Amino acid sequence: MAPGKVYLVGAGPGHPELLTVKAARLLEVCDVIIYDRLIQEEILALSKPSAERIYMGKKVGVHESRQPEIHELLARKALEGKTVVRLKGGDPFLFGRGGEEAEFLAEHGIPFEVIPGVSSALAAPLSAGIALTHRDAASSVAIVTGHEANREESRMNWSALAGIDTLVFLMAVHNVDRIASELVAHGRAPETPAAMIQMAFWHGETVVTGTLQSIAAEAERAGINPPATLVIGEAVKLREKLQHSHRDLCRRPDGDSSFVPAPAPDQLLRLATAGMGSQVLLFALASGLFDHLEQWRTAQELARLMGLNRHALAETLECLLSLGLLECGPRGYRNLELASRYLLDDSPQTLRPALLAMSAHLAPLGSIGRYVLDGRQNGAPPEFDRLQKEFCECLARYSAPFVLDRLDLEHARDVLLVGWGGEAYRRLLSRRWPDVAVELCNPFEGDLPCGPAAVLPANGRRYGAVLLSGLLPCCGRSQFQPVVERAAGLLTADGTLVLHDAFLSTETPPPPEVTLTALRRHVLAGGSGNWSLARLQSELDSLSLHMTGSEALPGGTRVVTARPV
Repeated sequence: MAPGKVYLVGAGPGHPELLTVKAARLLEVCDVIIYDRLIQEEILALSKPSAERIYMGKKVGVHESRQPEIHELLARKALEGKTVVRLKGGDPFLFGRGGEEAEFLAEHGIPFEVIPGVSSALAAPLSAGIALTHRDAASSVAIVTGHEANREESRMNWSALAGIDTLVFLMAVHNVDRIASELVAHGRAPETPAAMIQMAFWHGETVVTGTLQSIAAEAERAGINPPATLVIGEAVKLREKLQHSHRDLCRRPDGDSSFVPAPAPDQLLRLATAGMGSQVLLFALASGLFDHLEQWRTAQELARLMGLNRHALAETLECLLSLGLLECGPRGYRNLELASRYLLDDSPQTLRPALLAMSAHLAPLGSIGRYVLDGRQNGAPPEFDRLQKEFCECLARYSAPFVLDRLDLEHARDVLLVGWGGEAYRRLLSRRWPDVAVELCNPFEGDLPCGPAAVLPANGRRYGAVLLSGLLPCCGRSQFQPVVERAAGLLTADGTLVLHDAFLSTETPPPPEVTLTALRRHVLAGGSGNWSLARLQSELDSLSLHMTGSEALPGGTRVVTARPV
């Protein structure tokens, strides 16, 4: 088995919206998260439900290193073929021992990548309204660990530090007095402004200010505890002007609700297959209820606005609240702070068409019983066929950026896309690889007089890459295999076959949104049987193709790549 990959990821100062875009995306798709003490639950909540979370932090004041244990764990999980996120507060390479972990991974030949984060050395002063550099106050900055302040064999050059305009000490809560004394002894004025910032960008943020002479007493009087950052220099005076800046983060400025992480796409798709929960979600989507809840509204206000029964609507809102799709406060109900991008009709990331399609025409118990009994289907009504196509197109369009992020098609020259999401792929491909020619072919856009394989090009042309996008939901039970076989025959000698679909993992249980959606499709309309990765691998082997990659994506799908042997 090929090893997975370890990502050493900086989580920033704590707020989920201060993650880098890549860090947030990795959290959504990774298999394992190995995290430290200062990682907030709000950030962990961004991960997919099936992700394994492993805590490897240590208590404050306990200095025994767990580093060898962490190294062994990173290696073991990667060698299991998993995508591992090693999540660290701030930046991995700034007093985070990320360099040691990267060195270990490099020595053992394990693929890794480092994703930078916003260090508290920068974020904490910013949060307190302190600009570390300023044309009139500071032209130099030093970032120093506070752990070494009391060590006899410290590498601290106090004389040099005393001459730097702005000093930022991390992990210095218990050594403030010693730090101040050393700086004064080496020439820094006792009246130099200083500040301590506790839990920057967290709910319990506290800032105390004073001078180099008084800051230790001020911190003790305020009960400052780790994590906290010490800032020393004339730049601290800027706080008097800058501390009143207004933040535009998803912790509400009105202060009456804490950050509530949005459901991940796979969680929403799962809800759309969950019996009565599906019916409630269907009503909310079809009626546009979420579009009216971008601001606080009581059930009575919302009922009057939408022309609905107040009591029935209040009960429905409570159901949506229990499903984790709304938040409730003294002023009524409101959308979750990050969920709108998936639920609102005009959002570029909307999943509304797919959710409506999955929630509609839920199979009654009798239909499921008949299906389990004899495996027969009576054929789907025309409305179901339309919704099914909208479902496939919506998920393919949503997944296109995730799929292309995992491909390198710069040298492909000609790409054939077979299936759904064609225009989205064409647009993204033209931006990323403008010299690549893209040809689209969707066998299911109109009536299908013959099998989908027969619609693929038969002009002898060969392609550097053929991408099969979301075909399984529309293929009959014996139709998917011929498409794969025909697509393999269209590749150049060094071409790449890419398959994006709801393939079932053979190593871990598939997510319920995948299995429930497949069952619903089979009960109502027949359709293709489920394809596992093992079955797909066997098919690719028979076509002299070597599977080069397989990775789970948000929404319960998976991208697989293969090349000619």
